[in-house]
Amino acid sequence: MKSKNTKFLRKLVFLYSTIIVTILITGVYLYNLSIDNVSKEIKAQNRFMLEKTIQDMDSSLRRMEILAGQMVENSNIVYLANQPTNRVRDFYLKAYHAMDDLSVYGLTQATLPINDAYIYLNKPDFFLSSSIFQNSYFFYVQKYDLPYYDNFMELVNNSDVYYQFLPIDNYKRSDASAFLYMLPLDNYTVQNIPASLCFEVDHQQLSEIFSELNLYQEGFIFVTDQDNQPVFTISNAPIDETIKSELLNLHDAQGLSEASMNNVEMLITNSQSSFNNWNYFLVQPKDASLYSLYQYRNIFFTILGISLLVSAFILLFLSRTNMKRFTQLGTELENTLSHQERLQELVENQKPLIMDTYLHKIIEGNISRDEELAYAQEYLDIPSKDQKFAILHLVIYLSQYELQVDNSMVTGPDTLHHKEIIEEALSDYFNDPPYILSLNEREYTLLLSCDPEALDHESTQYIKKQFIAFHDDLVKSHSIWAFAGLGDWNEGLMPTWKSYQQAKQAISYTTKKTPIKSYISLEEKSPGFYYPIELTRQLTNFVTAGNTSQILEIFEIIRHENMEVRSLPIHMIQYLLTDIRNTLFKIRFDIKDSDEQAEALQIIDSLFDQHMSLKLCEDLALHLGKLFEKKTSSNELIKTIKDYIDENFEDPSLCLNKIADEFPISESYFSYLFKEEMGVNFSSYLERKRMERAIELLKSTTLTIQEIYQQIGYNSSHTFRRVFKKIYGMSPNQARKEL
Repeated sequence: MKSKNTKFLRKLVFLYSTIIVTILITGVYLYNLSIDNVSKEIKAQNRFMLEKTIQDMDSSLRRMEILAGQMVENSNIVYLANQPTNRVRDFYLKAYHAMDDLSVYGLTQATLPINDAYIYLNKPDFFLSSSIFQNSYFFYVQKYDLPYYDNFMELVNNSDVYYQFLPIDNYKRSDASAFLYMLPLDNYTVQNIPASLCFEVDHQQLSEIFSELNLYQEGFIFVTDQDNQPVFTISNAPIDETIKSELLNLHDAQGLSEASMNNVEMLITNSQSSFNNWNYFLVQPKDASLYSLYQYRNIFFTILGISLLVSAFILLFLSRTNMKRFTQLGTELENTLSHQERLQELVENQKPLIMDTYLHKIIEGNISRDEELAYAQEYLDIPSKDQKFAILHLVIYLSQYELQVDNSMVTGPDTLHHKEIIEEALSDYFNDPPYILSLNEREYTLLLSCDPEALDHESTQYIKKQFIAFHDDLVKSHSIWAFAGLGDWNEGLMPTWKSYQQAKQAISYTTKKTPIKSYISLEEKSPGFYYPIELTRQLTNFVTAGNTSQILEIFEIIRHENMEVRSLPIHMIQYLLTDIRNTLFKIRFDIKDSDEQAEALQIIDSLFDQHMSLKLCEDLALHLGKLFEKKTSSNELIKTIKDYIDENFEDPSLCLNKIADEFPISESYFSYLFKEEMGVNFSSYLERKRMERAIELLKSTTLTIQEIYQQIGYNSSHTFRRVFKKIYGMSPNQARKEL
């Protein structure tokens, strides 16, 4: 009996030991799988944050270019830039007006990572900003160290360094690091403007753009331009030049890699800007960035070792050991679910920012297509049924501001919670609910709606009544003063930009006794014509989008404002028509000539030569809009052909002639459209697709080189090997050995 019990015990121990070993092996596999998944998520999050930061950086650079585009519209700046000397008539008078004009861009400049912005006028050798107009010597002495004056002037006169970040630490009197970023104004107009817009980019503010990226102690951000030349670096400590050299030689299609730098393992995340093709490298210590994984790994191996020792006493500790394994699996599941909840929370936190972005695009008129407008309307939860919309634009005066109104001084409250107070009051008095956009602490823009059957003047009176109650409540309870302008009501969301412009005009007529003005009640007394920069931008957007209805709406506004409200004299009408013609001419200048569009472009060019009238300008805009509408259709055709190429690239007979037979398009026009849409020509794209498939076959199969090149669409091994070496820098056999 004792012998039988011993054998049974051995069998039982063997059975339970087998179960324990199986469970341990399964646990190790699941652990490795979980570690890989979490590691991929961490790397993907790093890449997402890097790309988001690149978008913020690109946004700042775009705003700089927008400023340059606005500068070239200023006739005073154009006049000053083309004067060879300051001893011409009206030179300083024009400069005074130009300085006054530049002051309106102060708010835009405040949102950029810069210390200062100024225009360098090459011919007269003067520097111009909203606060300074001096010749180069006095300007330099005021800002920088005198011994480097000649070097600085050589720098600002060098056209080869445009669109680059140029270190200017040697010129500055302070220790703060900065760069010079110059934009040639000639590139933003058809006129001759020998001048450059200069931005002094502050390194500290530049670092704040990348503040969301965790560099730890030894990490850094390294940026190169499209020529693989260093642009700038953000780090907590000096970086060895050999490390920068290693990054310049790094090429990783996935954007994720690892490398050893100064005996430290680094995790490298890189991405390219779609705006200027700059390469951004996020370099982090691998141990620090993946610290949670290593810590978890040590704990896991410790538990695993203890479990192996405990397995010798399986009969005594079986239940506890199994329970521990299930507990570990449950903890892993809870961690995964918790991570998903955090991701969902991050998405929800970003939702208000996205909503503000869509609302801002609607109000500014930056949405020109009905499909995009419908998506934004659905995202903002604006009712899709027919409604009328208007804009109410408010300006708030707080304790740090003072305003002289009707010989009385208006002073706001001394409180840190005015934003919450104002937004809560807006929600109380303007329901349905109001869509509120606050670009700064002093200005609020509300998108209001009403029933389409309601009369405009009744809806306007109701809004005025609500605003007066809102205004009186703020003044009485919090000593906050508010002034507002109300635009006209429009059917649908597309013309909301018009109401926004009207509201901003109306607010200029408010007083202490009349804190709200509606556009419809204004009596226009301006002697000048109505064609603001915002209307120029919106006309350009709608023409290039092919939006015929909004093109007609803009010309109706121009006609109403200039020929009915203002009743302009003939010479002012001519000035207006000249400005409109210049806007349309710039759009025409951006269209590349092609055989398919030759007839339409010939008609448009002939219209430019005719006597200008508002009707002729409207016809020009409609003709241009039709061209861009056709271009959109051509883009859809190219996408269809691309899908066809992706499915049939292994066909040896695939060529330009076959595509011309399959689709109603000529070979030359297809080549032009494909390069315009895809950025590469047809043959290069086809080669790249075939080579990607060749790499897959070399890596995952044992097919011969002859079988591979025949399978991917080549008829000659010589052609296949030549193309393979051109793209990958090695022969197919060498690639197979290294893969």
